Amino acid sequence: MPKLTGNLRITTKPGAAADKLLFEVAFVPHAGRLNTHPVTVANYDELVALLTALKFAEDDATRWAGKSRSQGVILISGVERNDSVLRENGLLT
Repeated sequence: MPKLTGNLRITTKPGAAADKLLFEVAFVPHAGRLNTHPVTVANYDELVALLTALKFAEDDATRWAGKSRSQGVILISGVERNDSVLRENGLLT
């Protein structure tokens, strides 16, 4: 279980309906070539749940989700997680 260090990028995209937003979460490693894939979540609550599953505290997850909803694109720097956590949540294959 090696630890991977990188950034977590959350991008807000418009959904099918005018009032719906989609959030795309991607792990961007600092070094190395990893097979990473972005994960798309359908709403704010699912984004908070994904960030909580990625071992963020619930308060931090809510704060980052709120920022992504209002700012469009955010970058969470210095994320260090086990590769198994990233694999379980679909960010790493």
